[in-house]
Amino acid sequence: MSAVAKSMEAVTVSAKKPFIETKIDKTIVNVDASPTSAGATALEVLEKSPGITVSNDGTISLRGKSGVIVMMDGKPSYLSPSDLSNLLKNMPASAIDQIEIMTNPSSKYDASGNSGVINIKSKKGKAAGLNGSIMAGLTTSYFENTAGTFYVIPKSQNSLNFNYRKNKINLFGNYNPNIFRGMNQMTIHRVKLDENKNITGYNDVETRFKFGNNNHTLKLGMDYSPDKNNTFGFVVTGFTFSGHPTPRTVTTTADANGQLLSVMSSQTDNKIHFRNLSSNVNYRHLFDTTGTEITADVDYIRYGNVSNMLLTTDFQDGAGQPLGNQLLLKGHLPSDIEIFSMKTDFTHPFKKGGKMEAGLKSSFVKNDNLVEYERWSGDKWITDGRSNHFIYDENINAAYLNANKQFGKWSLQGGLRLENTVAKGYQVTNDSSFNRSFTNLFPSVFVSYAVNKNNSFTVSYSRRINRPNYQDLNPFIYFLDSLSYRKGNPFLLPQFSHNIELSHSFKSKLITTLNYNNTTDVIAQLIKPQGDILYLTSDNVAKYTSYGLSITAPVPVTKWWNLNLFPNNYRNHYKGIYDNTPLDMAYTSFIVNMTSTFTIKQGFTAEVSGFYRAKTIEQLSISEPMYVLNFGMQKQVMKGKGTLRLNFRDPFWLQRYKAHTQYDIVDTKMSNRWDNRQVTTTFTYRFGKNGQLNQRRRNSASQDEQNRVGQGGQ
Repeated sequence: MSAVAKSMEAVTVSAKKPFIETKIDKTIVNVDASPTSAGATALEVLEKSPGITVSNDGTISLRGKSGVIVMMDGKPSYLSPSDLSNLLKNMPASAIDQIEIMTNPSSKYDASGNSGVINIKSKKGKAAGLNGSIMAGLTTSYFENTAGTFYVIPKSQNSLNFNYRKNKINLFGNYNPNIFRGMNQMTIHRVKLDENKNITGYNDVETRFKFGNNNHTLKLGMDYSPDKNNTFGFVVTGFTFSGHPTPRTVTTTADANGQLLSVMSSQTDNKIHFRNLSSNVNYRHLFDTTGTEITADVDYIRYGNVSNMLLTTDFQDGAGQPLGNQLLLKGHLPSDIEIFSMKTDFTHPFKKGGKMEAGLKSSFVKNDNLVEYERWSGDKWITDGRSNHFIYDENINAAYLNANKQFGKWSLQGGLRLENTVAKGYQVTNDSSFNRSFTNLFPSVFVSYAVNKNNSFTVSYSRRINRPNYQDLNPFIYFLDSLSYRKGNPFLLPQFSHNIELSHSFKSKLITTLNYNNTTDVIAQLIKPQGDILYLTSDNVAKYTSYGLSITAPVPVTKWWNLNLFPNNYRNHYKGIYDNTPLDMAYTSFIVNMTSTFTIKQGFTAEVSGFYRAKTIEQLSISEPMYVLNFGMQKQVMKGKGTLRLNFRDPFWLQRYKAHTQYDIVDTKMSNRWDNRQVTTTFTYRFGKNGQLNQRRRNSASQDEQNRVGQGGQ
């Protein structure tokens, strides 16, 4: 929603740039304002942002609701939840300027994301001449597994950001080389049930992950303004990483009496190389001094991923004696995704306030996935029947109209977006295909009333869509170990949601929001047992309703102490049919985010931050409480040109994930711990001038598609 009323002015918690700024239509997180951002990743910064939680598989939720669209500089990431999580884990917080959180975007934005949009803005200089920053950081994480083995794991984050502005030209770029290492341990306890839900046995699975990668991000761009009314620009971004995860899994099988029957040991050696190249060209024309303008963007994006894995499995009986032959399975899993998109936006301000916006967008996506498995027959490698080749093509065309106007104390905004989707999936292996075509309207309405200078109310409504991730449509099998695998579902339908919010702003500081969400054809990740084998897939299983109350409270306790609190109470309810069995799951929960900043003396600040999320329902699993506490401090040196930061993330090792999934004949408990206990030191040096000039930011044509790409093989 545009800033069409005084009630939409930013709330700041101190004279300096605050960590959190709050508007009626969005929340802004200023990453550099937090000492605990030192050496952190983008995912870790998101975790401590107001109302955001990250589940065990990397799914990002906002105010307790999943289905969030994450954009990078206005461009969707295109990634599945787990792969987006991997990308954000490899993105240093030092490369991020701001994070915008929008729970009810206007019709100008893509309709994707039933619970809102998160836009991660990278740093881009605003000063004349040459300016920028150099950052070097070292992180040491600590991990102890259940066997009592203790590990010390070093990591490195580095970045270079620069901007050169002179006359009609502005050049900008950044380079981030990083070394990422990590460990985690996941345990699963499964109760095996027959069709009558009688216990037939137990499986206990312990997986120890050891992984590492070297990744590089390079971004270069230029804006050229031949005159005051025209600006041409381009941006090219490249990202690459090479990883080598080596999970080891031990699975024990027992009968209904707990008697050990067998032990299976699996070792996976997986070599991954991922690359991404995205390019954007753009144009902006200003018609007059009133602000009438037209912009155009064209994007070409390509993702390439190759995963080569070798899975070795050994079996023993309950007495520890070898059972059968060793199984060897190797896989070659390349994936290529090409995206071409273009859009144009027109803005025309009204003479007496307000404005009209209109635009067109078209995107074309091709997703080509090949899975080649071979198994060892004793003397040679032979083709495994689970190999597959899947090609998915999609075209989305959209048009929108949006307008806002202020009438005295009333501010109104209304919009309508039309989206047409045409898709085709083709499974080459068995020569089968499916076709989809649908057209939908997505209205949005915002009404704001300023009661007086201290109080204002805003009510908003929008209809949104959440399309399946590309990999969720792919019917190929990806092995996690010999007894568990992941499989896509080509019959997935998009889910649609209605979102309503009522907000009250007091003195442009305290903001209280009531929210309601109703979603149909919910896409949920399911666990489906087949004897001893478990496979993960997605399906449209339920109707989902959620309602909640959130409060944004920046509290200036003293001149030297600023406190930001974001409590959110919500109730999630899933109701539907699964395998002809009624499904009805509901839970009331709450989450509290806290950031407390202390100005000890000029140029020296400290921070305590953390969150507590109570027991809650995430899709079809009940997650146990999760919480964390972080400490950080920073000191300005070299007359303000340098910054030293020291950050202690989760020093008490509080954060862990536990969940219980129970429906139909599924009864599974899972826990996960990782090396999130970390100590980080960073030094940042800023060079150049500090004068500020207006700077464009691009919201490119590809605003939805990048959220739905999966890297695969991770």
